[in-house]
Amino acid sequence: MIRRHFLERLLVGAGRRPRVVFAATLVVMAVALALATRLRFDPDVLKLLPERDEAVNTYRETLELFGTADYLVAAVKIPEGVPLDPYAEFADALAERMQASGLFTSVEHRLGEPEDLLREFLPRALLFLDVVERERVSAKLTDEAIARRVEELRRTLGTPQSVALKDLLKLDPLGLSEVFLERLSSGRGPLAVDWTSGRYLSRDHRMVLVLGRPSRSPQDLAFNHRLLETMTAEAGALAARWGEFAQGAELAAPETIWAGRYVITLHDESLIWRDVATNALTSILGVLVLFWLAYRRASLLALVFSPLFFGLAITFGFASLAVGVLASTTAGVAALLVGLGDDFVIVLYGRYVAERRRGASVEDSMRAMGGATARGVILGAVTTAATFYAFLTTDFTGLYQMGLIVGTGILFCLLAVLLLVPAMIGWSEEHHRRRESEPRLHIFAFGIEHVTRQAMRWPRVTLAVAVAVSLAAVAAAPGLRFDDSVEALRPRGNRGILAQQTINEHFGAGFDHMSLVVGAATLDETLALAERAAEGARRLTADGRLGGFDAVSSVLPPLARQRAALDWLERGRASGALSAERVRAAFGRAAAAEGLRVEPFEPGLDLVARALAPAGPVTMEAVLALPQGRPLLDRYLREVPGGWKSVVKLYNLPGRPKREVPQPAVDLADSLGEGARLTGMNTLSRSLRGEIRHDAFVSGLIGLVAVALLLWIDFRSIRAAFLALVPLGIGILWMIGAMVLLGLHLNFMNIFVITMILGIGVDYGIHIIHRFREERDRPGGNAVHAVEETARGVLLAALTTVVGFGSLATSHYPGLVSMGLVSMLGTLATALVAVAVVPAWLAWRHDLRVR
Repeated sequence: MIRRHFLERLLVGAGRRPRVVFAATLVVMAVALALATRLRFDPDVLKLLPERDEAVNTYRETLELFGTADYLVAAVKIPEGVPLDPYAEFADALAERMQASGLFTSVEHRLGEPEDLLREFLPRALLFLDVVERERVSAKLTDEAIARRVEELRRTLGTPQSVALKDLLKLDPLGLSEVFLERLSSGRGPLAVDWTSGRYLSRDHRMVLVLGRPSRSPQDLAFNHRLLETMTAEAGALAARWGEFAQGAELAAPETIWAGRYVITLHDESLIWRDVATNALTSILGVLVLFWLAYRRASLLALVFSPLFFGLAITFGFASLAVGVLASTTAGVAALLVGLGDDFVIVLYGRYVAERRRGASVEDSMRAMGGATARGVILGAVTTAATFYAFLTTDFTGLYQMGLIVGTGILFCLLAVLLLVPAMIGWSEEHHRRRESEPRLHIFAFGIEHVTRQAMRWPRVTLAVAVAVSLAAVAAAPGLRFDDSVEALRPRGNRGILAQQTINEHFGAGFDHMSLVVGAATLDETLALAERAAEGARRLTADGRLGGFDAVSSVLPPLARQRAALDWLERGRASGALSAERVRAAFGRAAAAEGLRVEPFEPGLDLVARALAPAGPVTMEAVLALPQGRPLLDRYLREVPGGWKSVVKLYNLPGRPKREVPQPAVDLADSLGEGARLTGMNTLSRSLRGEIRHDAFVSGLIGLVAVALLLWIDFRSIRAAFLALVPLGIGILWMIGAMVLLGLHLNFMNIFVITMILGIGVDYGIHIIHRFREERDRPGGNAVHAVEETARGVLLAALTTVVGFGSLATSHYPGLVSMGLVSMLGTLATALVAVAVVPAWLAWRHDLRVR
């Protein structure tokens, strides 16, 4: 470790030349703050996860290819029981403004009128059907079935509802579209859209969507701000003209909500900056209040604030150079550093106050600070930094950044404290000498010294209580659970997420699914594999083992199925069963019998004739030629480097937990071979569970080894090093027991708190043992009094750390909140062990007599 004389000269020199230290500090801080202004945050929760993990990359790629990641969704709310047309026209006008803004590459808001869809689709409909469905079509085209259908048409046309259905019935007089629509709805998973409306209208008629694909990515925050501001203003301008849409009717103006990754990213970014400011401010204010209570000198508040602010400035300047773009978890860096860095101030200044109250001079008191106390502070800082550096072994980006920045920041705060604290003490003492006054040297630690004294007076009782509490914690430990939900890391109160939840209430599970991604070198191979996946999903849905599915086969059927359908049609035409002439004649006879004219149905009969004699298979080019064909196909099929990929969306059974991964879906993916991957937030959480536990174990082991090695180097005694580690282990055990008692769970973030506590909690035992050994070896020393004085500093250090970590509880990110709560428990537990159990052990081990 650093030699004592060097530390004494450093602290005394800084105290003698405070103005030089202040000037150098200001220069360095100005440079660091200039660098820090270049920092920016990436609020994407996926950026917290391992960048090289196959499961993460598969999910991210699937989201980019087939998800709504690149959409800005405008959802127009419709009041219950009102006419739909004004609200649909409002959505159309909003879509036009979105397209005219120049901020979107495409805008989707219309599926096409039902009549247009029938004209385009019905001639190809039979090519989508399987054997069973084709037999149903054959049954609909017998003379008897046609006669029953015409009788039904006559009854329907005689009802008032026929006004809305008349055009559709004319285009599909034989009801062939029903077979195909049943095929589409058999999956029961896609968006709950009223297809007959021609728009993205929910089936409950309470919401209509407009989907825009912006021209830049959500991470372009300047563009994102302009996008949301412009679109909000456009929607507001249209709402101001609502009377034109309502045409004098007393209708409530629509509310437009915005959803999608663009909104989520923008609000996450604002939440991050708000968290940074709130966490830093509340932690600093809390620490300053504690210092005022402890020392009762307002001037000493600068003693805390100045080195912490300097350390934070250098840390963020370093982060700008080392990382540049910060993940959302770094929002808590300031709070962590405030909670940890002020420990150094408390312990050093506590020693200075103790020496001055004993009558030592200013320089002698500073030399005393530079002895065992400074060495203990440095050892504590290095061990804490080492445990944070252990995070560098993980592939989880957010935790890696936290380990790098906090670990380095602790060392910067240490440097700031070693220079600024003695400099400010020296400046203060000089100021008081000029005024011929003495500074008020006071320290209040909420009476913890009495707890320490009683623990040393009754060591056996104290140790027995500690053993009993530890055994209770051991018994409770198996009840600790791990929450593997990645979604739980998302911030609370994000308007984009709340809007998405509102949309899901109206459109069902269409936005909430797993993705079975299949790929091959050629388009035909990819479609064949997608068909295998879809057929497997269809069977699982029919058996009640899945809630539904959605696949490309609903848009572009596999070539093998189309060829089978073409053969079936050819045989049917030859036999007369599927002859367009026979069908037309049978319809004419039945219409005459029911008193209906055939002429209005001729367009529909022409479509049937075309359906019974298609020119050839449906090709991708044919689909792309349809209105909205490209966006429709892009949802299922994409060309990628080296081949093609298609997605089959799988929906879990209603009412099942979102994080559950249905085993039938896993088995289906496995049955398709290497060309298939099942992904989704639920599968991602399950995949990362084992990795995070492995990384937490490795980082914890590295942290423990590093701490043990540093302790041995400092104490030069295995027994002393072990003694410093024992209270740490007890404190962590108590922390786990408290978590179970309070119902707290481990998650992807707070599982690393155990590694953090290795570095934080060991400091408290180090200070107690250092001070005890120093005073024990000093002639005439009073080890009991020294331990009591040090316990004051340890408690204050722990309380300020708790305040720093406690400010994380104000964060919008549940992961940071859980880290703050667990860190508070760990800090309090290890501090209690250090100020009560360790002194009791020392008193019992060295047979101290305490009165």
